[in-house]
Amino acid sequence: MEDFEAYAREKEKVILARRDEGEVDPRDEKGLIKVEDHKHLGRDPNSNCIVNTDTAAYNAYIKAREQARLKDLNVHELKSEINELKDMLKVLVENSNK
Repeated sequence: MEDFEAYAREKEKVILARRDEGEVDPRDEKGLIKVEDHKHLGRDPNSNCIVNTDTAAYNAYIKAREQARLKDLNVHELKSEINELKDMLKVLVENSNK
């Protein structure tokens, strides 16, 4: 754990130096350590968790989730309407047989 903490302190120095030079990276702004070979992932030095900083991908996920929810809602409404039509047809058939 001490090795990681030392590494995190060194990375924090690099991040602060980049900020001073005007170089901006979302991971740097949040104080995250860059994950090798992953452009939008950073490691939080305090909790050691991996954080995704790709807001475009997140927004696309939120939009897709909402569209899926609306699709499910529409299917449910269509099923309800079909059941209503079936009930109406049953009533019509019963009334015509009397």
